Amino acid sequence: MFNSVHKFKYFIFVLAAFISVLAAIIFSNFIEARSKKHLKSVLSQGGYSWAEIDTDGLRIFIHGNAPEESERVGAIRLVRSVVAPQRLIDNISSIESIETKQKAINLKILKSIGKVFVIGSFPGGSNALDFEAMLKKRLSINEEYRIILNQTDLTPTVDWGLTTSYALSLVDVIEIGKIETDGKRLFLEGIVEENLNSKNLIENIKSRAPLNLPVEILFHQPRELISPFTFQIETKNGLLKYSNCVVADETSKIQIAELAKKLNATAMQECLVGLGEPSPQWTEALKKAFSISAQLVNAKVVFDNLDISIIFDHSFSQHEYDKIINSISNTFPSEFVLSLVKLSKNDSNDVSSNKVVATLSPEGLLKIIGPISEGFDEELVVNFAKARFGSEHSSTSLYNVGSLPPDWGFRIIAGLEGLKELKNGILEVTPNLIEIRGTTYKKFSSAKITKLIGNKIGYNQRLSLEIDYVEMPKPKDNSLTASQCVAKISEVLKLRKIKFEPGSDRVDLAGQEILDDIAKILFNCGDIILEIGGHTDSQGREQMNLNLSQARANAVLFELQRRRILTKNIVAKGYGESEPVASNETEQGREKNRRIEFRHLDLSLGIRIPSENEISD
Repeated sequence: MFNSVHKFKYFIFVLAAFISVLAAIIFSNFIEARSKKHLKSVLSQGGYSWAEIDTDGLRIFIHGNAPEESERVGAIRLVRSVVAPQRLIDNISSIESIETKQKAINLKILKSIGKVFVIGSFPGGSNALDFEAMLKKRLSINEEYRIILNQTDLTPTVDWGLTTSYALSLVDVIEIGKIETDGKRLFLEGIVEENLNSKNLIENIKSRAPLNLPVEILFHQPRELISPFTFQIETKNGLLKYSNCVVADETSKIQIAELAKKLNATAMQECLVGLGEPSPQWTEALKKAFSISAQLVNAKVVFDNLDISIIFDHSFSQHEYDKIINSISNTFPSEFVLSLVKLSKNDSNDVSSNKVVATLSPEGLLKIIGPISEGFDEELVVNFAKARFGSEHSSTSLYNVGSLPPDWGFRIIAGLEGLKELKNGILEVTPNLIEIRGTTYKKFSSAKITKLIGNKIGYNQRLSLEIDYVEMPKPKDNSLTASQCVAKISEVLKLRKIKFEPGSDRVDLAGQEILDDIAKILFNCGDIILEIGGHTDSQGREQMNLNLSQARANAVLFELQRRRILTKNIVAKGYGESEPVASNETEQGREKNRRIEFRHLDLSLGIRIPSENEISD
């Protein structure tokens, strides 16, 4: 009897396991089929009906015969806009034969930090050595490069030399990325500096493109590595507000903003996007915090990576407290650690006699008033304030009190570190709270202050931030007229001379520093039309001197482009030995004749300005 019952139970267990596995397989197949159908529809609508989709679990395979390489790239980008890139496997082939592929005219420049890799197929008549020489001029001494070039029998429909020269001029624009061209179009993708105005840079790049060469540009800005990831949401007197929000991507940032809008929650600052997300469930956990906010009335939810603290006001009765604990205990994803804190009446009231107040004026003047422990703490706080804000800008009125927390001085210093991030504000330090209020020109200051204070005294301290972000006032108009601009550049060149490495058109180290100063002037010169003139002495053949002067003028133009100067109204022209300013019979005279000059070109005088394409050509 016992064996029969045991066997029956075992049978039921096996049957249940089989049904569960079968259901999982059916559900998985359903999801795969649905994903496949949806992506196929997206591709068809985008004009990529030749592309096919297969799925294997979470992996998605895209395959088919693309009419040309640009079609393959377009299909991949479209699918990546719908699904996570790491799920996508590219198995697309081209209908071109291998032989045709080998003959296709193309150039790819791949750049990483300190290294450049070039691969391509050049039309007959193109000189790979000339290309390598141009590339070396674009690279610094410490940058490595490798070139793999093949020759084809095809004849280009464009000026291939002009196209490749333009592609090489973009190598300095990106730290990491790629440049691709087949002569019909050019694609640039890479990482640029966070504080760079990418819109102006894109305009600059496109303005220099050869005629009839479409240019597509995709810039990414690096995200800061942030630790810890933080978030704080508070309900007070029926009002909901959140701050110190850090998320991993723009999609999460939008989701949080939309959810907050539905709940009429006030954002003290917009969410900061950065690297270092502690859990794939991070955004889901933040949403859960919003979902429970209605139950909390007067409380805070504070995230510090995977640690969540819910701080209840003392007004909660024990019954209400127990009820909320039971309702939210399983709300958050399992990897998060939940701590519940109920404040006593003493915790919610500031002790005015034990409060340090530091005020920072818009002029940068700091004044600190309040109690301090005897001995080391006073000296520590005073010296720190002078070091951070300047001796002449700091004023302290501290008095000794015996009954203060042992870390009192370090709490004040941590608060001053946060106050330094503001334009002006107030810091209040009590035994139970560090509070900072004020205004700042810097976005995401709250997240940075939380990190600064947490790193100094730990993230378990009570911290209250009310920071308002304001736009930095526009700087005074320092724009220069054309004559002022040229005059200032001439002053620089009277004292110092732009020189080149012997026998080349590469600006030497001292010349680089001069061009830094000239670039600072040109930033304030507006859209005036300038000419960079290259001049040589009379030694050597006349044509050789003309070519060298043109190459050196071009090199100066390229160096200004590297410094983010818009050069659409700047032309480079080589005069060779035709315009000497001294006798070529002496070394001193020849030295004066070897020069770079800047001059204003006035269109009202009827001077025609050649395009950059003509100059390069």
